[in-house]
Amino acid sequence: MKWLTRSAIRIAAAALTFALPFLATESQAMPSFARQTGMVCNSCHIGTDSVPNFTRTGRIFAMRGYTRPIIREKLRSDGQTIDGETQYGGQYLSLNWTDFFAGRLISEFAQQSKSNGVKSDVTSTPLARFAMFYTGPITDWLGLWTEIGYLGNNSLNSVTTANTGPTGLNTFAFDEYRLSTSRTIGENSFIGLSLGNEPGDVVTQFVFPTGIPRFFSLGQGGTGKFLEMSTLSLHAFLDDRLWLQFAPNTGVTNNSMSNGWQQYYAVAYNMFRKTDNDLWLAAEFGKGNDNASILTPVKVSFICPTTCPAGVTDSSLSFTNTLGGRQVAGAPLEKVKSFSTYAIRAEYDVADRGPHSWVAMIQASGTKQDYESGASAKRDVIGAYIRYFYKRTYGIQASYAKDTDYKYTSPTGIGSDFGKADTSNIALLWNPAMNVSFHLNYNPNSDSSVFNRDTQKVNTSSSYSLGVEYSF
Repeated sequence: MKWLTRSAIRIAAAALTFALPFLATESQAMPSFARQTGMVCNSCHIGTDSVPNFTRTGRIFAMRGYTRPIIREKLRSDGQTIDGETQYGGQYLSLNWTDFFAGRLISEFAQQSKSNGVKSDVTSTPLARFAMFYTGPITDWLGLWTEIGYLGNNSLNSVTTANTGPTGLNTFAFDEYRLSTSRTIGENSFIGLSLGNEPGDVVTQFVFPTGIPRFFSLGQGGTGKFLEMSTLSLHAFLDDRLWLQFAPNTGVTNNSMSNGWQQYYAVAYNMFRKTDNDLWLAAEFGKGNDNASILTPVKVSFICPTTCPAGVTDSSLSFTNTLGGRQVAGAPLEKVKSFSTYAIRAEYDVADRGPHSWVAMIQASGTKQDYESGASAKRDVIGAYIRYFYKRTYGIQASYAKDTDYKYTSPTGIGSDFGKADTSNIALLWNPAMNVSFHLNYNPNSDSSVFNRDTQKVNTSSSYSLGVEYSF
């Protein structure tokens, strides 16, 4: 049966490769933002699979809270008559739900992982994830972003002894919410405010691209648990160049204002201000006393408040997230007393310079955590990322990140060095239409350390996935 599975994968991959030159089209996707603005998806994105990368137009559209540009508003004015009906522009209320609803379906044809030389089964998940969005301008100064996800890759299993197979049930997750407003000041500047349950760096979309560790939050979306947190962002974009932002939030895993909080600061400079030649230089900083430890994953179980009793497993009835992406097996459980974190990045975005489009980024990031036990931990990472598309159809994506420092100091002053492990990713992308993307994603290595002061071992794993993403 194994040879049959391998043969089927080879045949499917060969057929897909052979079909590439014949199936590429100039089709236009029409998700909600494209329907609202009259602009094609490529105006704002350089590829969307597995996460979006942004042109200058798309990034500023997000910064303004998805309220500009609104082509429909500019085509209508108060008192204008179309088909015998009076049209109203300006301070309108948007209620046409078909313009604001969008969906994103991810299907994995084949996927497999290997950990310390042991391979998992090859699996297929036809409905790996379905995300539903209701997004767009409520008025010409107020915009909404919200998402609900169906996590088909988080199927729920029975915990009955000797009958622990799948139940046919899956997880729904209310994922993201952000209500934003902006106001123009002068000719080339605006100020804005947003309230939601996402970390502050989503306002600029500096949370993307993924692949290089960041330490501001546990992240949103995907297979992880959603964040029960509250974030207020105050920001401004001045002279069409300078971005300033302050975003306090209630904590990494809660919306309580009584047990600590976090502060996020960002300053960015847009060098060239052109869609086909766009360079962002940014510095971000965060601090506070309510965060997760970088050493151990944050696990939330639906059925086991503490350790599961004998005969019960919550492996498919729980979510686990790791801050920064590299956990340390066997590390002590620590509670953060205070922390600081930073990220410095240069991101070069080029859209449609002839047939070429790309996003290239280099980033240095790190965090320092002090624990209530008297212990501390420190980690610094440097990484690079590139996504390139030819004629917005054939793409390749790669990322590489390496720890320059990862250490733990016990309450008694004993140090543990977890080494300079690295992680990498490469993906082949094909977009036969603007709203359809096929991916062959390969992670050659992903490291996690083992907490042992005498012999610092590293567990290495790899994985691949072949699938398709469809948006509407």
